[in-house]
Amino acid sequence: MIRNITLTLCLTQNCTLRCRYCYAGRKQPRSMTWETAEAAMQLGLAEARRTGDALDLSFFGGEPLLEWELLRRCTEWMQAQDVSDLPGPVRFGVTTNCTLLTSDKIEWLEAHDFKVGLSVDGSPGMHNINRRFPDGSGSHDTVAHVLELLRDHPKFRTTVICVVTPNNAHLLAEGIEWLHDHYRGEIGLNFDYWSPWDDQTFAVLQEQYGLVMQFLLASYRSGHPLLLDNFEDKVRSHLCEGTDEPCKSCRIGEQEIAVSVSGSLFPCSRLVGQSEEEAIRFGDVQRGIDRSAQLRLIAARGNRTPACAVCKLRHRCLNSCGCTNMASSGQWDQVSPFLCNCEKMCIHSADAVAEILYAERNSAFMARFYPDT
Repeated sequence: MIRNITLTLCLTQNCTLRCRYCYAGRKQPRSMTWETAEAAMQLGLAEARRTGDALDLSFFGGEPLLEWELLRRCTEWMQAQDVSDLPGPVRFGVTTNCTLLTSDKIEWLEAHDFKVGLSVDGSPGMHNINRRFPDGSGSHDTVAHVLELLRDHPKFRTTVICVVTPNNAHLLAEGIEWLHDHYRGEIGLNFDYWSPWDDQTFAVLQEQYGLVMQFLLASYRSGHPLLLDNFEDKVRSHLCEGTDEPCKSCRIGEQEIAVSVSGSLFPCSRLVGQSEEEAIRFGDVQRGIDRSAQLRLIAARGNRTPACAVCKLRHRCLNSCGCTNMASSGQWDQVSPFLCNCEKMCIHSADAVAEILYAERNSAFMARFYPDT
């Protein structure tokens, strides 16, 4: 199996929106210089050659499309490099809030084989709670227009990222149904681990997630399945148990190099906004990777929560994800009650729906998860 290192360039600290839950730090008009970007890409190539891994180049922010010309220049520079000594071609990706995504940009990104993450929080009501312009107005109309444009690009590789927070969870089922009506690609739910969830808001989330699972079941039966990453990941985590295929595990400190505007190196793009935390950084593009700091990060990851050691679901959940643990519990290796409860909810819900669909030998389900039967 080919492993990949992801080099993520955070092109700017500025953004067109002022989302209430943003973890990327305070917005300010600071952007990456070409010199920093080029040095970062050289470092990424050198690290991929050192480890023998393939390389992915991803763009993040702020809103990376604010630095469209820099993104293009980086892409074209990387495509001009000889990577025949790597185990695969360099793959490209970008995460955008869609407010600057036009037909011309879509065509360019598609021509350069980008995988694009689209930050869309569901229905107008769900989305506009958090995703607002600086003047306080909602951004859903702009985003919905982009989803309409994508109908003319059925082969364009995209995925929707829907962030679920304590203040929009009550609209989750409505939001997912809206997305299924207006977008036919993959949808991933990102739960907001940075915010506090109490018993009341988690109960709301459970109820709404149950409604999403009912809708997902109906969508498979209709022959137009909802492609919900959270469901698919949990089904596949069950299928890979007892096989040689590893379930997902955190490789923080090894398989992602996230580069801030100033050139500092972080082990995950979700942590760049915590730039004041010296212990999270492990070098910079000028001096390279600080191997001692990198080894400290690798040693700190994992899960040392006693209850997880005896949990039968431990190999199927995010308990070892360092970034998620840091966001929710404040420690790399400690699982928060919310993460534990949320993962149990997702696993049990996926198993219940999958058992029904398997018993029915649902054609869409069997083709997706049991293609050889």
